[in-house]
Amino acid sequence: MRFGWRLLAICLVIASAVTAGSGETGKSVAAPSRAAGQSSVAHPAPPATSSSNATYTLSPERRAQAIAYSHTLYVLYFVGTLISIGIYLLLWRARVSVLFRDWATKSSRHLFVQCLIVVPLFVMATAVLKLPIHYYASFVLEHRFGLATQGFASWVADWGKGLAIEALVGSIVLWVFYFVVRRSPRRWWFLFWLASIPLVLGFILIEPYAIDPLFYKFTPLEKSQPVLTSRIEAMLDHAGLAIPPSRIFEMDASSRTKAVDAYVTGLGSSKRVVVWDTTLKTMGSDELLLVLGHEIGHYVLYHIPKEFVLDEAVAMLFFFLGFFAVNRLVERAGPLVGIEGVGDLASLPLVLVVLVGLVFLSAPIVNGISRHYEHQADQFGLEVAYGVVPDPNAAEVHALQILGDQDLADPDPSPFIKFWLYTHPPLDDRIRFAARYKPWSEGKPLMLLRAE
Repeated sequence: MRFGWRLLAICLVIASAVTAGSGETGKSVAAPSRAAGQSSVAHPAPPATSSSNATYTLSPERRAQAIAYSHTLYVLYFVGTLISIGIYLLLWRARVSVLFRDWATKSSRHLFVQCLIVVPLFVMATAVLKLPIHYYASFVLEHRFGLATQGFASWVADWGKGLAIEALVGSIVLWVFYFVVRRSPRRWWFLFWLASIPLVLGFILIEPYAIDPLFYKFTPLEKSQPVLTSRIEAMLDHAGLAIPPSRIFEMDASSRTKAVDAYVTGLGSSKRVVVWDTTLKTMGSDELLLVLGHEIGHYVLYHIPKEFVLDEAVAMLFFFLGFFAVNRLVERAGPLVGIEGVGDLASLPLVLVVLVGLVFLSAPIVNGISRHYEHQADQFGLEVAYGVVPDPNAAEVHALQILGDQDLADPDPSPFIKFWLYTHPPLDDRIRFAARYKPWSEGKPLMLLRAE
């Protein structure tokens, strides 16, 4: 949800640039257990009491791998952004978008039908040009560092499903975009921003039902882990969040990755708890409850609507800036290949050039907002676990350590990378906070968890 408006941007970008997902840049704090009380933990058990000197530690070999993996992702992020811009400029200069527009206008006079023709063709063209870097980033690199379990055939199938989703969603979004541009050439930036709000909310509502099951299998956790499900329910009740056991699921992440995660997703009736099966194999139930306490905090503390409002405010500012940039770029570069204006479907590559640039420039702002709320969620997770987990500090420290080790989180990110890419505080900072935050031992009241 924190990237609501950026999800819309991704739909517009169609085949978006490769994004960095290392360590804490894109992965949420998450991790469950194999069974409540009995887990096949692959890491040393947490100490009886958490140490105030706890830090994120890796073996020398694992540390070198984490640094190499993370730094490669950083490079791919920035290089991928430049490659995306270059591909869109190539499709503009080669008159490919003009060709697609001509085919569409000859086939139908209706804008929506034209978008259904242009967008899938554009999706396929950009996907083919981006295939080498996408294949390297999402398949070769993950296997090289031992994080992936997915076979090549399955990867190709997922790639095809992703293209189909991009084509469908992109057709709808671009239809709305070009509709408002043609209706209001001077205020389209504001009208499209307004339209982006229900589009993003609708995408978030249907994602758990319509999109996620296309890639993963979800089974009720209660069937295989009834005791663990009961403990999760107790944690949810303690936090005042109502999610029935029928919406607590195990996801077969092991079919594609060795990384660990768990999360709460959806809004209203689509709200659900999802635990990766990889996490069930590596963490105990106490660690899982701390992870879910963090995720629950986002809902109890209203982070979703708060971040949505802030992100939409950022989006409005950048849409306004994009209005001038798009108009200027299309005015200067469009006539060179026969683009008649912003409302011309052939302007799509130039619109995406501006959009990629705006998404890139807005990343520090959006990620800075996210880091603030992620820290609050860490604090809430410790508070809500107090009285439910024997030693919440030790469990949180151990959970974060396992998360970093399994996912190869960067042990020492540079200040610039933290500022530009990180959606969460660096893992070492989080572990230090998890070890030291214990107001109950100091006779202080809890700050975030409301007393009943």
